[in-house]
Amino acid sequence: MPRTTIKPELIGGFRDMLPAEALMMQSVVDKVRAVYESFGFVPLETPCIELKDVLTGGSEDFNKSIFLARIVRGVEDKNVTDADWDQDYALRFDLTVSLARVVAAYPDLPKPFKRYQLGKVWRGERPQAGRYREFFQLDFDTIGSNSILSDVEVIQIMYAAMKALGVENFTIRFNTRKVLNGLAEVVGCSDRAKEVFRIIDKLDKIGFDGIKKELQRQPDNEYDKTALALSDENVAKIIQFLEIKGDDPSELIQILEQLFSGQSGSGPEGVAELKQMSQMLDKLAIPRKNWRVDLSVARGLDYYTGPVFETYLDDLPELGSVFSGGRFDGLTNRFIADSNIAGVGASVGIDRLIVGMQKLGLIKSRESLTEVLVTIFDPSLQEISLQLANELRLRGFKTELYLGDDRTLRAQIAYAAKKVIPFVVIIGSEEAANNTVALKDMNARKQELLTKDGLFAKLQVLLN
Repeated sequence: MPRTTIKPELIGGFRDMLPAEALMMQSVVDKVRAVYESFGFVPLETPCIELKDVLTGGSEDFNKSIFLARIVRGVEDKNVTDADWDQDYALRFDLTVSLARVVAAYPDLPKPFKRYQLGKVWRGERPQAGRYREFFQLDFDTIGSNSILSDVEVIQIMYAAMKALGVENFTIRFNTRKVLNGLAEVVGCSDRAKEVFRIIDKLDKIGFDGIKKELQRQPDNEYDKTALALSDENVAKIIQFLEIKGDDPSELIQILEQLFSGQSGSGPEGVAELKQMSQMLDKLAIPRKNWRVDLSVARGLDYYTGPVFETYLDDLPELGSVFSGGRFDGLTNRFIADSNIAGVGASVGIDRLIVGMQKLGLIKSRESLTEVLVTIFDPSLQEISLQLANELRLRGFKTELYLGDDRTLRAQIAYAAKKVIPFVVIIGSEEAANNTVALKDMNARKQELLTKDGLFAKLQVLLN
C-alpha cells in the first residue's frame, strides 16, 4: 500500500523563515550584536526547554500562556510507561529566566556579568500581525550591578542599536516600578500592586475608559483575586497620574515630587531615579526627541523591580514596542533564597522590528548574498569554471558556481536574476580558447570581455 502523504502545513502562529527573511534577520542581528559587544557584552547559549518550575517559579498564579513539552515514546520505548518519564518540561517564554538560572548555577561567573543571547522563545498568545507564537529575541543583560549607570546604559544601547539600524524616528519611553509602587500605596493597593501594573500596561490597547473599567471591576466570585474594585476617588488618582505628560522631563519630575511630597518609601525613591537618569541622558547628549519619561510604561511581567523601558517606532506606534526591558533585582531568589542579585537589561523583538523596518523602507529584501555567479556550459569547461570560482572566493568575492541541470545561458542568467546576483561571469568555448571571460552586469545590463586579471580588478572597483 502507498504511504499516506501529509499536508505540509504550519501550526497557527508559527512560520517558515525563507532565505529573504532570514537574510534580513541576519542583517539586523549582526548590527545589534556589534552594538552589544561594543559595550562589553559576551554571548551565552541556554536550552530552549527548561523545567516548568524554573520558568514559572513554581507559582500557581503564573499568568502567561506557555507551551508545555512532553516526550512522545518511540517504537524502541513502547514498553516504558508514561509514569517512568519526567514530563515536567516547558518551552522558554523569554531568555531572562534562563539567565537567572545560569547565574544561580554558576556562582563563579565574574560580576557584573554582561551577556547577550539570540534565541527563539515561545508564547501561547493569540497570533496577530507582527506577533507570532514562536519568535526570536536578542537580549542583553547586566547581572550584579545596582548602579544607576547600568540602567542608563540600557537606554544608551537601545539608542545606539536603533541608530545602527538606520532608524531615526523612534522614542525610548521609560519609567520605574518604584514610582508605580508609590502610586499603588497612594490608592491603598500596595498588596496588589502587580495587578495595578498589569492594567496600566494595557493603556495603549484599551484607553482610559478601559483602564477605569478594569480598575473598578468587582470580583466575579469569591476566588477572583484579580479584581481591584477601586473607588471612584482612587481611580481618579490613577487616571490623573497617567495623564501627567510633558516634553520637558524636569517639569514632569517636579509634578511627581509634589505628588509624593511628605511620603517616604518607593515613590520618592523612584522619582529620584527618573531625575538622575534624565540628567545623565542629557549629559550623554542623547537627543530628547529619542527618549522621554512616560508614566504609563509598566511592563506586564511580574519580575521587574525598578526602571522599565519600551522603544517605539514613531511612524508605526500601532506596532507596539520593538525593544523593551527593565530592572529585575532578585530574580535569582527562586533559585537562591534571599540572594537579591541585581539585574537589568532589554530585548529586541526582532520579528516585529523587521516588520516595521520593511514598512518604513529601512531594510531591503535579498534572496542571496552572492555577488558573482560563474557559469558552466559543458563538461569540458567545468574545471575552468570551478577553478575561477575558487579563485574569486580567495580574493574575497562571494561567489557561486552554477550547479543546475539546465546549462543554457538563458537558464543561468534567469537563475542570477531570480536570486538578484549582480554579476555573472560567462565562460564559453570561445572565452576559454582566448583566456578571457565575459562579465555581465545584471543591473546595468552591460557585458564586456576581460582577461582574468582584468575581471578581478573590475570587480574590486564595482563591489567595494
